[in-house]
Amino acid sequence: MLLVILALTVILPIAWFCSEFRAERSVRIGLGCAAIAMSFGVAWIVGSLGFIRTNVYFSEATKDLIQNTIIELEKGNSEQVLRGLTELRGEFRPTYETHDDYDVLVDRYIERISDDPVHHEDGNPLWSHEMPGETSIVEEATESPVDSGE
Repeated sequence: MLLVILALTVILPIAWFCSEFRAERSVRIGLGCAAIAMSFGVAWIVGSLGFIRTNVYFSEATKDLIQNTIIELEKGNSEQVLRGLTELRGEFRPTYETHDDYDVLVDRYIERISDDPVHHEDGNPLWSHEMPGETSIVEEATESPVDSGE
């Protein structure tokens, strides 16, 4: 879909320009409207990329927040976690214009509650820092079924 939109974004204005010298009026108008309409396609692509970037931004930080909270609760540090979450809530002031440095605030929270915080590795979609004994969804999907011998 992306390649079709990009190809039409280039081809339609060229076809419109060429039609100005040869084609009849209805073809020129049709190609002109189509070329202008492709600007909406380009705007859609740019908007989608921004949305994806925002999802990644919040997903990585939230993964760290959840992972470290679980680890510390399992260790029995519930008071420390509660205090840290309360402070995080007080510091977090998002607006529609900014992310309010969510990842920085989560990192501060993680450092406050844990002596050995777990951080995601940038660019690693498999979240290689999972706790020992846990398997990721990707690992579970790639494992072959064991023959039961029946």
